[in-house]
Amino acid sequence: MMVEKGKERCVLVGLQMDANGKELLNWAMSRVAEQGDRVMAVHVCRDSDLKNTTTLSLIRKLDGYLAAYDGFCELKQVALVGRVSRGNSIRKVMVKEAKLCDAMKVVVGVNQHCALGGSASLAKYCAKKLPPTTAVIAIQDGKIVFEREVAKPFQGEEPRTLHPSTVVKHKAISPSSTENGGVGTTVVAQKMAEANLGWPLLGRGIPKHLEASREEEASLGWPLLGRGVPKHLEASREEEASLGWPLLGRGVPKHLEATREEDSRKMSVVQWVMNLPNRSPSFTTLQLDLVQELKTIIGNTNSNCRWFQYDELRSSTNQFCSGNVVGNGGSSQVYRGCLPNGRYVAIKSSKLSEEASRDFLSEVNIITKLDHKFIVPLVGVCVEDNTLLSVYKYFPTGSLEENLHGKDANPAFPWDLRYKVATGVAEALSYLHNGCSNPVVIHRDVKSSNILLTDEFEPQLSDFGLAIWAPTNSTCLTHDDVVGTFGYLAPEYFMYGKVSDKIDVFAFGVVLLELLTGRRPINDDNPKGQESLVMWATPILERGDFMELLDPNVKEKYDEVQMRRMAFAASLCTTRRARLRPRMREILSLLQGEEEIEAWMIGCHINATSNRLDCQDDEAYPSSSVGSYIGMALLAVDEDDASLSSFDQSNLGSLEEYLRDRWSGSSSFD
Repeated sequence: MMVEKGKERCVLVGLQMDANGKELLNWAMSRVAEQGDRVMAVHVCRDSDLKNTTTLSLIRKLDGYLAAYDGFCELKQVALVGRVSRGNSIRKVMVKEAKLCDAMKVVVGVNQHCALGGSASLAKYCAKKLPPTTAVIAIQDGKIVFEREVAKPFQGEEPRTLHPSTVVKHKAISPSSTENGGVGTTVVAQKMAEANLGWPLLGRGIPKHLEASREEEASLGWPLLGRGVPKHLEASREEEASLGWPLLGRGVPKHLEATREEDSRKMSVVQWVMNLPNRSPSFTTLQLDLVQELKTIIGNTNSNCRWFQYDELRSSTNQFCSGNVVGNGGSSQVYRGCLPNGRYVAIKSSKLSEEASRDFLSEVNIITKLDHKFIVPLVGVCVEDNTLLSVYKYFPTGSLEENLHGKDANPAFPWDLRYKVATGVAEALSYLHNGCSNPVVIHRDVKSSNILLTDEFEPQLSDFGLAIWAPTNSTCLTHDDVVGTFGYLAPEYFMYGKVSDKIDVFAFGVVLLELLTGRRPINDDNPKGQESLVMWATPILERGDFMELLDPNVKEKYDEVQMRRMAFAASLCTTRRARLRPRMREILSLLQGEEEIEAWMIGCHINATSNRLDCQDDEAYPSSSVGSYIGMALLAVDEDDASLSSFDQSNLGSLEEYLRDRWSGSSSFD
């Protein structure tokens, strides 16, 4: 069925929060969703699932699960909405959800190991129960195994579009969002201008007289389904507006709308919950336990980290005045403050919660054990009044991102300073991966906005909120939730949650490309196919046309040898296969000009390429998954061009030829 251009559509995707669900969502986002569409990712929760978890835990898990798509949604201009729906009959819940959101298309999986249908029976049931104007698609291994197409409208019938109550204004939400740059994904990847699913989704705080009336299969958020809505609100709503105002930000009573502040409309559901007052005794216990553990950590380290009093920090920021806010995160704010001794500091403030407490403790535990000239040290901490406060040195010069891409970007950011930043960050990462401790540290959020600059433009790697200790008994970990920033995420991490120090190497490669080109990692203002910096730069690097990469602002004055070293390092760092990426210590040696490392690196890369077909790849990704990843990066790619074999052969083959040409006879790096 044809839909008028410019009309919003709803695409419903039923999934479980695992790798199969992510591949299904990838397929729907890249193959089905179009600009202006709303994609609703529905996870069905059985009663048995709640025996070992809680509703809020599921919401948080879905929060992180969808976060990786934040930048992609911004790039493709689609809205991604998460829903946790409760019911013991998955197929009935899917039909109900599809009807409620007036879905134009329903996409489900058929993986036998996935609870959402052991065969195509789920899709067939949906096709039987849903109106003929709703398309139903079943996907297995990236291929369509069942499809019920949309019936053509009768002559003269208007094409069906979303009811006005289901239209969601596209709005990207990010703790570190920039106009066109990498977008942080530590917040729900849901593009809504209002209260992002709202508290009713959580199933918490629902009035008892309404709770009793909920059906067994009712979704966890009653107003989201239009159930149990207070009568004084119901009277003002049209019967069809079943999704409810908390989800859509529509039909809000005027006396409530007038009191809502702009910030409240930008909060994700998790942020909103974190801001709720909690007066339970367990909250006080949580704070006391955290204080005790923090003091133990600080007392057992040789760092200069100290314990601050809350009043001291509040006074230094003029009562946490909004005029002193210098940054905003997903659930935190950063203030500029001046201590009594005249020292300027950056104070990060966030609300206390069980999850925030764990993350805060982990961050302090890691950063207090680090001591490096290119890593921002922790000045102190404070936990009081249900608030978590961490204090760092303040850098008025700003971040690398601000100096390269910001509104007040320095157009004359010279080459020598760029190379200085590159080698400094490489040194910091090499320290994290090799020199600081055992186990080593994986940063997980290396990006230009987390590289601060001193007055002398010395880089300072910052924000260890996502940092973790590397495993000691294996080469990598597997995480269900993907955190970080779109545009910097390594393929194996984005697709399968594989975490190793190689994801930092990949992200550093993106930073090198930023320094070389002056471009953002993701920019939808670029021509189609060039939105992703990595995808645009890769073929240029393979050809060896380094001058085509170079930022015009530095073309008049740059060091050619340094430029070629940086380009070569960027090429190696952004290699798709993690095991073919070098370690940070090798990248550092390359940037510092240690010539013996150059021959080693080229030999290593060529050997790995020539032996590719003779050994089992320890990162054997299904071709459909690779296709999904490439498709999401480019937004449009033919299925025949997305196979693993064609991608590998073209990339590695041409890179081998290029490397041999560059290193035969006389090296360009000499």
